[in-house]
Amino acid sequence: MSANRRKLKELLRGGGHATSTQAKREWNRIVYTVCVTLRSALSTSSDWTDVVRKLSKGYGRAPARAMQVTHWITGSDTTDFRIAAKRLEDFQRIRFRALFMQGINWVRDGTDCDVARRKPHFNSGKWQYKPQCKKTENLCDQPAFLATRRERAEKASRALLTSKRKADREMGTNALAGLQDGRATATKGKACHGHNGIGGDIAIALECEETETLVTTDESFDLICPALGLDHLRL
Repeated sequence: MSANRRKLKELLRGGGHATSTQAKREWNRIVYTVCVTLRSALSTSSDWTDVVRKLSKGYGRAPARAMQVTHWITGSDTTDFRIAAKRLEDFQRIRFRALFMQGINWVRDGTDCDVARRKPHFNSGKWQYKPQCKKTENLCDQPAFLATRRERAEKASRALLTSKRKADREMGTNALAGLQDGRATATKGKACHGHNGIGGDIAIALECEETETLVTTDESFDLICPALGLDHLRL
């Protein structure tokens, strides 16, 4: 076991842990998107090979994530589509939430993100799920959340500009532009969740208390947390 894994085990001992709706929103996007795709694939495929082909569409990490979530759902028992469909229904309603909340006592929602509360729904003969919002919609408090923490948010944004990773630098540039713009539309919609926007990392860090340790897998926090005076552990 690595030193970080041992430290994580010590940190998680005793409970009392928190997460953010920014993390929940991303978890829901990954899991619910796969659930909707798998439902469609099961109803339109004649064998599992065809299901895999449909799940493997997409770019970057999307196909690998789809197969990982599908394994959680089916346990690799794919011989009977009826059983797979029942397991999918159970996973979408209960098990995916239990996985996310394991060891978590509460979910902080400083931005009051309505997208994080969305669920797949059946409409016009098919299952649908919308993991994004428009900046013209009033579905969250993100603009006000960032405005009241503007100085710290700008510190985190400037720290990202020093990253060796292009994506981090772009996040920092976009975050600064949105914060300095001043309009509510500059920090929500695509400016919040799009790959060319602010992203959720800064908001997650801003929700942390100074006495807490932020546990993450993303390299962006190696810059964000020191800038905000936060301890963090990256796995």
